[in-house]
Amino acid sequence: MLDIGFAELLVISAVALFVVGPERLPSAIRSISLWLGRVRRGFEEIKSDVSRELHNEEVMRALKESRDEVQDLTDVSSALSLTANSEKSDASLPGNEADSNASELESNTHLSSQTDADDPTEEIATVDSAVKSPAEVESTLEKGA
Repeated sequence: MLDIGFAELLVISAVALFVVGPERLPSAIRSISLWLGRVRRGFEEIKSDVSRELHNEEVMRALKESRDEVQDLTDVSSALSLTANSEKSDASLPGNEADSNASELESNTHLSSQTDADDPTEEIATVDSAVKSPAEVESTLEKGA
């Protein structure tokens, strides 16, 4: 902050001794120290308030993003439930049995593909079974030749 060396401190203390006097110098130093402490605490409070406000803004921004994501998921969920309800109402109409069976088959296929994608161990097992060793590749090539 301020580069005050020992020589500068001696000059300042000699001037203060002449101006204030030896009787009032200790009380003057004490009051100056108190004022400097108050100023430092004030700056520290301002600094902590600013950092707290910045942190609160970050938290509020993250909360807003989370709320938006939840709202998007809720919208998608309600759209899916509306689609499912409309398919059920279409299936309940006479003459739409073939359509209802086709839509039921599609939804079952979609659900089974979702569960397969949700379970990474099954996906790894599928990849492992598809990967052949070099010996298997050579034997396949020899059979083909």
